[in-house]
Amino acid sequence: MDDHQLIVSDMKPLSRRHRVPWGDCDPAGIIYTPRVLDYAIETFEIWNRDILGVSWTRLHREMSMGFPTVRTEIDFLNAPVTDDEIVLEMTVENLGRTSLTSIVTGHDGGGTVYFQVKIISCLTFTPDMEAKPIPDEFRQRILAYQTACQDNSLHIIKN
Repeated sequence: MDDHQLIVSDMKPLSRRHRVPWGDCDPAGIIYTPRVLDYAIETFEIWNRDILGVSWTRLHREMSMGFPTVRTEIDFLNAPVTDDEIVLEMTVENLGRTSLTSIVTGHDGGGTVYFQVKIISCLTFTPDMEAKPIPDEFRQRILAYQTACQDNSLHIIKN
């Protein structure tokens, strides 16, 4: 783990802002679908570093682990357009023995939800790339994060 110490009582849900550039949109100025998935995966990568306390690079190269994506789902509710500022917030929907289901919600900060991305990942160890149980240190951080998110009621869509 990094020297980055996580104080559970101070934990807050991950939230980041991203302005939609013209290059992420079609000629009508509406965001391309694959870019939404990029935003979600980038948010998950930041979450990994800030909440689990280890970058994806360090996780892979030094710890011989990874969190590859197994499945994604995207629900579009409103179309973000060029220059919209999107607030991306991540919650953990489910923590399994080897898997993690996270939800990245993109909204405008004022009540309009643009999209919601569900990412299902599993923890693997190299070189066999087989799913392995999530280590207790990660599990404790993830459970604390789930609690912090519930206590701060993010803009999550309930299906």
